Amino acid sequence: MTTIACQLEARLARSIRLTDRLKAAASGYRLTRRLAEAIDFLARGIFHVVRNRRYLTALKLLNMAIVNLEFYFKTERLIGRPYRMKIESTNICNTRCQLCPTGLGIQGRPKGSLGLADFQKLVAQLKRYLYVLDLSMWGDPLIVPDIYKMIRYAHDQRIWTYLSSNLHAFKPEKGQAEALIRSGLDMLTCSIHGASQATFEQYQPGKHLPQTLDKVRAIVEARRRLGSSTPVIQLNFVVTRQNEHEQDAFRRLAQELDCNPVFSEPSVNARFLGLDQKLVSLNLADDVLKQKTRAHLEKWLPRDPKYVLEPYRRMLASDGSFDAQEWNGKKLYNCSWPWQASVINWDGTVSLCCGSFDPGEDLGNVFTQPFAQIWNSRKYRMARRSFKQPLSSEQAKDVGCANCPGFMI
Repeated sequence: MTTIACQLEARLARSIRLTDRLKAAASGYRLTRRLAEAIDFLARGIFHVVRNRRYLTALKLLNMAIVNLEFYFKTERLIGRPYRMKIESTNICNTRCQLCPTGLGIQGRPKGSLGLADFQKLVAQLKRYLYVLDLSMWGDPLIVPDIYKMIRYAHDQRIWTYLSSNLHAFKPEKGQAEALIRSGLDMLTCSIHGASQATFEQYQPGKHLPQTLDKVRAIVEARRRLGSSTPVIQLNFVVTRQNEHEQDAFRRLAQELDCNPVFSEPSVNARFLGLDQKLVSLNLADDVLKQKTRAHLEKWLPRDPKYVLEPYRRMLASDGSFDAQEWNGKKLYNCSWPWQASVINWDGTVSLCCGSFDPGEDLGNVFTQPFAQIWNSRKYRMARRSFKQPLSSEQAKDVGCANCPGFMI
C-alpha cells in the first residue's frame, strides 16, 4: 500500500469517527445531523476518487452523481445505473461458517459457478458505469479455477476489484499467491474471526488457524517480492459473543502480518430461524419461535453494545419477537443497495442486495433479459418505494426490501 493511500485511509477513518460523534450528538438537531452526513459523504467521495482515480472516467463520475441524487430523493424509476456490483463467481463453499446460510446447509439457489466467457460478457455490458466489482457472495471465490483470469479481465476494463475468502481452497505452493498478485486484485478480505485456534474453530468448525495465517503470509510475501502495492489485505473479524475478548490480540496479529484489521457487527441471520433448510416455514408457535430467536441472539451477539445492531436490541427487549411490518415504508438504516448497487448471482439471476438468499426474491435473469430492463422492473421499483411509503400486501409480494429495516437481519 502506498504512503498516500495509507494517509488517506487514516484521514478517512478520523473523518468518519468525527461525523459519527456529530450524528450521535445531534440526534435531535436535524440541521447539524444533515451537516455531519454531508461531511461524511464528501470525505468518502474524496477518498474513493483519489484512491481509485485510475478506474474513473467522466461518464462513471456523471453516473455516480446521478445515482446519488436519485438515492437522496428516493427516486423509484432510475436514470443512473449501479456503479457497485457483486457478480458471484460461485455459491459453493468449503466451510461451515456458523452464521452463514451456506455454511449451515440452507438450500437457496442451485449450486454452481460462473463460467469465464459469461463473466466477460457481463463485464463488457456493464463496464461503462461499473466502478467497483466484488466477486464474492454465498461461496468462496478462490474455489473457481478461472478466478484470477476473471479479476484480470475486470482490472483491464478499468474496474476496481475486490473479493472475500476464507483461503481454505487457496494453494500458495501451486503458485496461486503470485497469480493473485498479478491478477491486479485491489483488495482482499480474509475471513478469520479469531486470534486463537479455539475461537477460530467455533465459527469455522474443523478448520485450522495456523494454516490460514501461513496463507496470508504467503500473499504478503508474494506482494513484497513482486513489488506490488495491491491487493490491500484486510483480516475480517465479525465481533460475536465467542470472540469479542480477542479484539486486541487480533489487532496485534494483523499488525504482525502487515494487514488491516476490520471489525464489524454480526448479522446473525435470525430471519431463517422459522424456516427449514429448504426455506419452507416450520410453522412454529409464536412462543417457540421467540424462545428460539432469543437463544440464538444470546449465543452470538457480543456483550459490547457497540457491535449490536438496533433491530437485535429491539428483539432482545421484546423476548425475541419483532414486527417486520414496522419497517415497511420507514427504515432504520438508509440502505443504498436499491440505487447504488446490485447482485448478479452465478446463474445470472439478479438479487436486491448481499443479504438476499431466497431465490423467490430474485428480480430477473441477465442471461435472458437486459439488465437495464431488470433495473427498473416492478419489483425493483417497489423495493425503492418501500423506503418512503408502505407497500400493500400485493406490492410487497416477494420484495425483499419491503419488511427489511435496511439491513438483512
